[in-house]
Amino acid sequence: MSYLSNQTVPLNLTLGLKNAGDIIPQVLPIVQFSVNEQCVEYGECETFKPFIDAGKPVFHIEYPDGAGEGDGLEDSVVQKFCGDDGDARGSEIFSTVLKKMDLDGWVEYCDSKIEVTSVNATSSG
Repeated sequence: MSYLSNQTVPLNLTLGLKNAGDIIPQVLPIVQFSVNEQCVEYGECETFKPFIDAGKPVFHIEYPDGAGEGDGLEDSVVQKFCGDDGDARGSEIFSTVLKKMDLDGWVEYCDSKIEVTSVNATSSG
């Protein structure tokens, strides 16, 4: 991470941490944000609170069952992943989105707003 930081800073690029909660204390001074997947699912949201305490954003993604089906997720499901209690404790000021695991263009926000962005298909050839 130090090497990457030394490469990105002169180029005016930002460096972030994806998941890897165990190394937060060591890398917090040299990264500007965190991308966290499934901290509610794994009950580890408070692990990423040091980013918030340092004034750095946490971009949080959860993949609930039923995402992308019908008119959106049940209110209780949204509350489970977007709330501030239970396994979501510590995530209340994260930037949270709910996605399908296949990472298509569907997203539901914590205010239950749904957006669908078109995505380009790629070929395996």
